[in-house]
Amino acid sequence: MKVIVSSKGKGLESSVSPVFGRAPWFVLVDTDDMSHESFENTAVSQSGGAGIQSAQFVLKKNPESVLSSNIGPNAFEVLQAGSVSCYITSGETVKDNIDAFIKGDLKKVESATVEQHTGIPEKSEDRTDEINENTNDLEMLSKKLRDLRAQVADILEQLDKIKEG
Repeated sequence: MKVIVSSKGKGLESSVSPVFGRAPWFVLVDTDDMSHESFENTAVSQSGGAGIQSAQFVLKKNPESVLSSNIGPNAFEVLQAGSVSCYITSGETVKDNIDAFIKGDLKKVESATVEQHTGIPEKSEDRTDEINENTNDLEMLSKKLRDLRAQVADILEQLDKIKEG
C-alpha cells in the first residue's frame, strides 16, 4: 500500500511535520517493502492555498492514505474527494508512524483536525484577509477552470460527431 507522510525532511528517519499543507517534505512509502521516495513540497512558500496545492500534489502520487499531525479543512476536502484516507500521526519519525499505521494504531480522521490557515506563521489580521482573498480567488478560478474543461469536452465531442457524420 502506498502511504504519504508529511515530514520535516527526506527519508524514513525524518521527523513528522506538525502541519500538512506547509510540510517541507512528503515521504511516499510502499508499506509492502518499505521502499520510499521523498518529495519537496513547493507549496510551503505560497501566500495562500498551500493546503489545497499540497493535497493536489499528493493526489498525483496516488497514495491510499496520508499520515500527518494536522490536516486543515481545504486539504482534507481535496484528499477526501480523491478517496484518500487520512490518519493522525503519533510517533516522532516517518518510520515510527508507518510502523504504527501497519499495526493499525493510528487514528483515522473523518474531518479536518485544525481550522483554516493554522500552519501560517505569524498570522496577522491583514495577512489573514489577504490569504482569505487569495483562497477565494483560487476557488473561483478553480470553478472557472472546471467549467472551461467541460465546455472544451463538449466542443471536442461535437467536433468528433461532425467528423464521423
